[in-house]
Amino acid sequence: MPPAKKSRKLSRKDLNQLKEYGELDPFSNLGEENDLDDLISKAISRNGFGRLAGVPSQSKAKPKGHRGLAISKPPKASRPDAYSKLLKSLPTAPVATTKLGAATSEDEGEEPESDTHMDEDAAADVEVEYEVDEVEHGAEESESEGESDGDAETMDGGAIEDYMEKHVADDDSSRMHRRLAAVSQKEYTQVAVDEPLLGQAVLYSVDGQGVRPPNPNSTTPRLAKPLEKLNDGRSLSALQQRLLGWFDQYLDVVYADRSFDKEDEITTAYALHAMNHILKSKDMERRNKAKLTKAHAEGTDAGELRDQGFTRPRVLIVLPFRNSAYKVVDKLYKLASGGQDMNAPRFVKEYGPAGYEESVISKRKPDDFRKTFAGNIDDGFRIGVQLYRKTARVYTDLYHSDIIVASPLGLRMVTGSEGDERRDFDFLSSIEMVIVDQCDALLMQNWEHVTHVFGHLNMTPKKDHGCDFSRIRQWYLEGTAQHRRQTILISEYMTPEIQAVFNNNCRSIEGKVRIKPVYPGAVTDVVAQVPQVFKRLSVKRLQSAADDRFAHFVDHVFPELQKASTGDKHVLLFVSSYFDFVRVRNFCRDKCCSFAAISEYSTTSEAMGARRSLFAGELGFILYSERAHFYHRYPIKGIHRLVFYSLPEHPLFYTELLNLMLTSNDDTASPELLSCTALYTKYDQLKIERIVGSKLASQLLTSERSQFTFA
Repeated sequence: MPPAKKSRKLSRKDLNQLKEYGELDPFSNLGEENDLDDLISKAISRNGFGRLAGVPSQSKAKPKGHRGLAISKPPKASRPDAYSKLLKSLPTAPVATTKLGAATSEDEGEEPESDTHMDEDAAADVEVEYEVDEVEHGAEESESEGESDGDAETMDGGAIEDYMEKHVADDDSSRMHRRLAAVSQKEYTQVAVDEPLLGQAVLYSVDGQGVRPPNPNSTTPRLAKPLEKLNDGRSLSALQQRLLGWFDQYLDVVYADRSFDKEDEITTAYALHAMNHILKSKDMERRNKAKLTKAHAEGTDAGELRDQGFTRPRVLIVLPFRNSAYKVVDKLYKLASGGQDMNAPRFVKEYGPAGYEESVISKRKPDDFRKTFAGNIDDGFRIGVQLYRKTARVYTDLYHSDIIVASPLGLRMVTGSEGDERRDFDFLSSIEMVIVDQCDALLMQNWEHVTHVFGHLNMTPKKDHGCDFSRIRQWYLEGTAQHRRQTILISEYMTPEIQAVFNNNCRSIEGKVRIKPVYPGAVTDVVAQVPQVFKRLSVKRLQSAADDRFAHFVDHVFPELQKASTGDKHVLLFVSSYFDFVRVRNFCRDKCCSFAAISEYSTTSEAMGARRSLFAGELGFILYSERAHFYHRYPIKGIHRLVFYSLPEHPLFYTELLNLMLTSNDDTASPELLSCTALYTKYDQLKIERIVGSKLASQLLTSERSQFTFA
């Protein structure tokens, strides 16, 4: 047998030449013996398009509306003969191919162990940075020259794995193929996670990834001082640390335990996460810009350095009212070091609390109502935020903004509907992070606007908007950007609508997590001594639940209401869904009933007249919608019988209405006359859990009995 061929030893000059021409991964570690397997880590993938064949894609590689526009790679510089000879002299052992920053190995699904040692000469060769002016997508310079994070060198050296850089890196490994296929087909492994502080957490793991340790390089050092100032010198609270622990892993997150007591901590946490993502992305662009500048000056090829999207906006924050936007943008200002912005006075005038003092709201309203509607509650707004040097600038054009803060209605006014002549949603094509806060308030507006926004995220733009296709990340061109987008949904409680977005629109390759508390039950806060009867309706399937509920109302509830119209007329019929409200209202009108309807569209005089008539016993009953209670919190007096056609989404509303029966009735109302009946189905699991408690919910949903009484 011929003798075994020895490994080719490479000199330091050879190594530097290989790195300079892009055949070595500049982030790899150099071994001491210079063996080939230790020296050449991962070659840069240059396969172009169609690398993810077999994975469903929503868009083509070539953007629509640009026929004949070829998305080509930058031409390579000519290589010297000595370099060609050096390549031919290398052994032809198989080498796993991957993009920069991708953590893969030759063994499928396994990450290679990296040697953190790097000799001083090689490290100096890798970590050279140049001060360059940054201008992206035709916008102005976003940061000061040469400004960069202190952790950039550490990441370049490969000592610390940053979840953000790994998440956005182009990766053509077999493991990435499996993960993309898994999230496309919704193949998850559910893992219960112990979260004593946050509540019940269920992790939807992709490809057996499981729970990862905290990100060791979570926050850029540039945000340390602004964060300390924003938190009044305090460190991150335990709640903020736990939330950021999930956010930093770039999982899709649903957190359903928001409250006004936690509002400041939660908004600070996701504002910090959004700002951190933007700054790290800009640092990455700056480093790549320096490499390209150096390669151009030396006449060499820097390789593929992809770090951008089709358009500039990366973060979208969706909020219900301007008062919420004012709080969030104010935190972004402070995290950006609080420099002067010429548009700040205009922002304070149009979004701030001036002229909307809290004293205008009656002190008899509940605290949560006063906090929700304190300040400017306009729900049609959108504002662009651009990071510029050491401050944030507002009112920038959407295409020149880094962060977009908007309401669903404000976005819908731009994105329009199918068939509209003037509509634009290209600015949503490169969103890498969506944060939807106060989902419970958005549900009281028009949730269809929220789903419309999600339906137009990460679509291939119709125009190029001056982008540099050689810098666009490969997964944008391949139409898989939706799997790299992180979605964060924050609400006071879970609803089927939020769950639908979680199931259908949260498709991050990192997986997703759903967090909700253990509910003690709203019935424990009821002070009035009123028998509460819960009746479970028999429904065949989810699609017919609304019809089955209405049929039960017509056959059983409505005849009792007609009898009450001739006797005790103090009845309040509460309906959660506005569609059910309209259906019941029209039915009662057809039957010529003595009733009044109060919805969010009712005028103040109409609502006052109905309440006065109910208290005087002049009406058979009042039909009352949940949105009307959310927006007005009418103190309806004289309720003797309360009927829940459907349970409220907010458990506090259940408690408030029942306690009104105690506080709004005079001494002449006999306790025997007070009663409460609530209708529910097996599909109302989330509502039942919040009202009767997590422990009793399963009993009410699965028991052979269909009626339960709480006294």
